[in-house]
Amino acid sequence: MTDKLPNKIISRGRFDISYCDFGKKEDPVIVLCHGLASSGRQFSDDARFFASHGYRVILPDLRGHGRSSVPDDITELDFSIPEMAADLIAILDDAEVSEVHWVGNSLGGILALSLLPQHSQRFKTFTTFGTSYALMAPGRAAQALPALYDFIGPEWVDHLLAQSTSTRREAQEMVKEILQDYDINVVTHTAQNVAQYNFIDHALGYKKPILMIRGGEDRLVNAALMTTMKAMKGQPNFNCIDIEKGGHCANLDATTETRIALLGMFAMHETGR
Repeated sequence: MTDKLPNKIISRGRFDISYCDFGKKEDPVIVLCHGLASSGRQFSDDARFFASHGYRVILPDLRGHGRSSVPDDITELDFSIPEMAADLIAILDDAEVSEVHWVGNSLGGILALSLLPQHSQRFKTFTTFGTSYALMAPGRAAQALPALYDFIGPEWVDHLLAQSTSTRREAQEMVKEILQDYDINVVTHTAQNVAQYNFIDHALGYKKPILMIRGGEDRLVNAALMTTMKAMKGQPNFNCIDIEKGGHCANLDATTETRIALLGMFAMHETGR
């Protein structure tokens, strides 16, 4: 768990943003950024693994998630893509790292996609899983989340989310444990902000290595990937690796395969290693 890893806090406006910084300062840096309703805890075991292979690892807790703060009277604007993405640049600045291998799961990939045009120099490589580069979902669906939460109760909501995230019991239990920390208002506001976006041009404009890890069991995202794959097909810097047993959080239910794919990506593009 990340509560056993080094923890730092930065402040942006009313928000205190938590992140873990693990490994040797001189090593190449990886950022492992979680998705909606999750936290850096999702990657705690991965942080130790990659640190043992010669990498420094940064695990953000996105605003309102994990050990990052949730102020009173939060609004939808507080959880806009630009605001949440700016937190991540502030973390890199605070950690004094100029260039990172970025790995984003779901929302963690969306936020990084939004940053590519202005901050491409900060990304040595760019990897996502559980992330579509564009999405056009009904915005009103997120508005129903609080009512659903009140109607069936948080335990059933957590159960349903875990079931939709993975088909494996161990991963489902981990997801349920992580979900104990989320705030339904944070999830609702964030979901409304990411219901519709299109960052395909951002990916096309990024000329460094891009890897998409596509989980064969990721029911949440694979249906939305058609437009992304059509646009990225044939791009010389883009590679897609299919992991048959991977779910939405592929690092939890296809851990070995995901780590091998990431190590290959990092090592291939590390100069002097």
